[in-house]
Parts: sequence; structure tokens; C-alpha cells
Amino acid sequence: MKRVIDTFRGKCRASVALPGSKSVTNRAMVLAALAGGSTRLEGALFSRDTKIMADCLQKLGCAVVLCEAEGYVEIRSGGVEKFARSADFFVGNAGTAARFVTALSALVPGGEYSFDCDAAMRLRPMSGLLNALKLQGAKFDFFGEDGFFPFSMRSCGLRGGDIEVDASASSQILSALLMAAPFAESPARVVLGGETVSRPFVGMTLGQMGQFGFSAREARSGVFEVGKAQCADSGAARVYEIEPDATAASYFAMLPALTGGAVLLERFGRCVLQGDAKFVKLLECAGLVKTCKVGDSLLVESARAEPPFPPELTSSEYDFNDISDTFLTFAASSALFPSSVEIRGIGHTRAQETDRVAAVAAQLAKIVARVDEKSDSIGVFPMERRALRDALSGGRVEISTYDDHRMAMAFSIPGCVPVSEGAWIEIENPGCVSKTWPGFFEVLDRARADSEKFRVVAVDGGAAVGKSTVSRVCSQKLGYMHVDTGAHYRTLSFGLLESGISPDDISAIEGMLSRIQIGTLVDGQSAKMTVNGVLARDDQIRNKRVNEAVAKFAAVPQVRNFLKNYQRSMPSVAAENGFSGLIMEGRDIGSVIFPDANARIFLDADEATRQARRAKEGISDSISKRDALDKSRKSAPLVCAEGAERIDTTNMDKDEVAAKTLSIILKS
Repeated sequence: MKRVIDTFRGKCRASVALPGSKSVTNRAMVLAALAGGSTRLEGALFSRDTKIMADCLQKLGCAVVLCEAEGYVEIRSGGVEKFARSADFFVGNAGTAARFVTALSALVPGGEYSFDCDAAMRLRPMSGLLNALKLQGAKFDFFGEDGFFPFSMRSCGLRGGDIEVDASASSQILSALLMAAPFAESPARVVLGGETVSRPFVGMTLGQMGQFGFSAREARSGVFEVGKAQCADSGAARVYEIEPDATAASYFAMLPALTGGAVLLERFGRCVLQGDAKFVKLLECAGLVKTCKVGDSLLVESARAEPPFPPELTSSEYDFNDISDTFLTFAASSALFPSSVEIRGIGHTRAQETDRVAAVAAQLAKIVARVDEKSDSIGVFPMERRALRDALSGGRVEISTYDDHRMAMAFSIPGCVPVSEGAWIEIENPGCVSKTWPGFFEVLDRARADSEKFRVVAVDGGAAVGKSTVSRVCSQKLGYMHVDTGAHYRTLSFGLLESGISPDDISAIEGMLSRIQIGTLVDGQSAKMTVNGVLARDDQIRNKRVNEAVAKFAAVPQVRNFLKNYQRSMPSVAAENGFSGLIMEGRDIGSVIFPDANARIFLDADEATRQARRAKEGISDSISKRDALDKSRKSAPLVCAEGAERIDTTNMDKDEVAAKTLSIILKS
């Protein structure tokens, strides 16, 4: 089976709900089993790896309820004393289950357990953990190569004291011992022989242990002091929230770097335990993206508003030792970078789901000029885009995944970029993503559909709240057409004043409106209104005389009705001119012109702030008087439409307001 990756037609314009973290979920499940009582894990990931962990814990004697529809896992445990003394475990290709469940089972005196797995797991390192458990009294019989799955174990509990471990191959080996050590017979110190890889995962383990009431700390480099646990509290009831998966976020964080636009990573701000959250910072330091926190989410934008994407990188060398699960995302996308890169610190990933260094190098070789593979690094030398297009003339490139979920997801991202005519990448064995994100391809398809959806965005608010600045910025970032309806009223006011017509002379206003024709001139991102084929200059419509009269003319129902149908025609104008959406700003857009807009936003600020902003623009009219006119007019008074999102811009700079506005648009 293969999965063809459809390309995006334009910029990325999507909001992504991230799955729960596999690493956090599986650690929390283990710690819940150790702590005893009832634990409800909210926002848990439901994937093959977490379901394997649930199955292992059930065989160990815990009651596990998986409620995927409501997004939680419930674990009821009597603690180590109630663990089953025999079980046959199948750990698939789940490194966390393989290491953690082995260490958990070793805590049981007189236990007899068998362990089997997928073929790929039989090649992954276990000896560091097994040797440490042997020194604590566990005995193993291997049914294949010593130190690897499958095997059986006769456990006798952990003695404690100094537990020496070689975790150079995987930090999961160290994490497994740390979580088990509180239940050793005597206080334990876990002593690391040498160093380990992916250090942030060790920090995650220590952090989660503390959240479950276990005491463990790195007293000095490589020496971890672990407090002895109290007896399990079978009556305890706790709720634990699983943070979003930072590694999963890496795929969608890369999208705007390659396609332009922006993506909102929902709840990403809650990623406090995972080192892989630093991947977004790496992209930012590389000059590929800009980021801004919006509540507990993160807005990731292309570092450039206009092509070419991606922009030039700030460096040619990147170290991924601490965030190695994300190196595949960066490496796969590097095929479309404007210059070569070297990716280092990845040698230990040769012993993960597959030899990831060799796998990435082999697949990149299909779409780049050259790949230099070394023991701990790869150098990627991309083709020029035209050369890549020519190379693809023979059809699509099939990416082999080696049954590795991260290979499938990582190489899907460059496939979203239109390099040749139509789709150009297809993923072999796409079902392997079920290991950590079963719905990945559906989420990617939804992001593509949302990016191509034509949106109408209404931005309302009084004078000096930042409507024009924010609307222009957001239009440019998203590739939408911008319409300033304030300019419409100014243009009409200028024409009426030039004809000697007063705002109080309704008859004269009606006569003038019956004789003029209005049209549209698209200038860059903005659509501007013409009167009888003429576009008024900015200095003509933005001066003291027009400033003093525009609110009065705008309060005349005949003027507002005259412009209403014209303004409602703007989505058609935007579509005809190749825009992917429309942002229209004014005072009645969300309430009258487009009450069914995809996103309706109302900007506000306190009067003193707005008056100061007007003064900086050289405008001295009274904000309070202008507000009174806008809010009291009978026809379409200024209001925050019911259901519109209100943003108070008083203490926000323009970048913060733009980020908040973009987040609302992307979620619409």
C-alpha cells in the first residue's frame, strides 16, 4: 500500500490539534502503575505504542481502561506488591514498553516473565538495561542473541544501592531504571557509566517522577539519587494531563518554512517536559520561521512573507543529539533548502526503529544531488529547484519507510511543496504511522484543505485600535486581499466635499450618489475603490478636512446603503484576482456586511491609548466624539457583533495583535 502526498496550492494557512505525547503518555502509565490507586490520564495518545503499554500493564495486573472517544486512559493499580508474578509480554517495536516494562517486572520477587517483540525490536539495544538488572539479581535466558529480545526473566526485586548502567545506546534504559529505583529494597543511586544520548528525555522522566510524588535528582553528573517510595496508596485518585507531542509538532512547524504562510500549533505552549519542543527554536535560529505565543498555542510563520521559500539559512551545521527524533523532519525537508546542510549528533539513531541515518540518506539520495553519510552525521546537497523538477519528469518518487513511523511523516512534508506538475512523493507502507500518530495523514489532509479554503475575515473597531495595520500585515502573511472600507468612506467624503456638499444636505448627497460609478483597482495586496474611474490620492482623503467630515457622512444611511452591495462584492473580486481569501476592515463588517464571515474580529483599546496613537499620526480629532458618532448612528452603528472575537490592543504591540488575529483566522 502507498500514500500519495498531495501538494499545497499555496501558502500554509492551518491550525493543527496535536496528539498527546507518546513519551509522556507511556511514562505516565508506568508511574501510575507504580504509584497505585486510580489515575486518569487526560489528553493521552492512542497509538500502537501506547496500546502495547496498556496491554503489558494489564498483564502485570493493572486495570486499564482506554477511552479513545473522550481522550483519556484510566489506570487502577495496587502497586508493585499486587503485580502479577508471571506474564507473557509482547512489546512490538515500542522502545518505551520494551525497556520500562522489563524494569517494572524486575521489581517483583520470584517473578517469571517472557518477552517477545516485532522483528525490528530484536535488533534494538537492551544489554545496558539487562546487565544492570543482572547485577541486581535478575536472571535471563535468551532465545536468540544474548542481550536482545526475545528472552525470559526470573526476577527477585531490586536490591538497591549503586545501580550501574550503560545507557549510551538509549536514554530509555536510564529512564527505566530511574522509575523502578524508588521500589528497591534499600535506597538506590543510579550511576551512569559514561554518557547517554537524548538527555532531555532523562529530564522528562525526572520531572514526571516528581509529579507522581517520587523523589529523584541528578546529584552530580551521571549520578542520580533516588528516594525510597512509600507504600502504594490504593485509595488515591488523581488526574494527570498529558502534554501535546512536541515531536509530532515538528512536521507541521516545518510546513510554513517550505510553503510560506503560517500554522497554529494548538496547546504547544504546554510542552514543558519534552526536549523536542526546542526544534521550533532551531528552525527560528536557522532563519526559517518566526514564532509567537498565543495563549497556550504557538503561531509559527514563514520567516518570509513572499517567495522564495524557504529563505537562506543562517548556518550550514546543526546538532540534533538532544532532539534526535526531529532530525528526520529537518533532513527530509533539507532536500528543498537553498543550500547544503550538515546534520550531526545522530549516530545513536542507527539503533532505533531502523537505522535512521542510513534510511534517511538512502531516501534523500532519490531527490538531492548528493548525500554524505558518516557514522554520526549526514551532509545534504540539494538540487536547484529546476534540476529537481527535471529529475522528476519520470514520475513520482517512492519513499521507503522501513516500517518507521518517523520516516513516513518526515518525508510527507516536502511532498506538500509543489515542485513539479502534481504530486511527486508517495509514501510506502503509510500505516506505520499508527505507532505514534494514527491520524497523521488525515490531519495533513485537513491542513491542506484548510489552507486552500477561501476565507472571508471581518475586522471591526473604532478609530486607532490598529485595524489597518493588523489587517494589512495578516493579508500579506496569508496571501489574502485587503480591503479598507474606511478608505471607501473617505473617498466618498472627499468627492462630496469637492462638490460643495455638506453632510447635512441629504438631498444633494442622494443626487451625487445617483450620478457616480464606483469600481475597484487592485494594488498589490489591497483593493482600492475608484470613483468614475479615478483613484483618489491618499493625501486627498487623509487630511484634516476629510477627517472632520467622514464620520458625519458615514452616519448617513444613503451613503452606507450605497456602499453596502459594493463591499459585499469584494469576495468575488478577490477570487477573480487569484487571492485565497479576503480581509475587510471597518466598523460594520462583522455586523452588517459579512455577518456570516469565517472569522469576525473586533479590536478595541482604551481611550487614552487610542488618543495617543492618533496624535502620533498627526491627527487631533477627539476619539470620544468619533466614538459617539459611530455608536449612535441609526444605520449600522459601531458594535462588537455577537459571536465576534474581541481583542483589547491597549497593552499589545502590533506583532502580538497580528499573531492573535492570525490565530483566530487559522482556527476559523
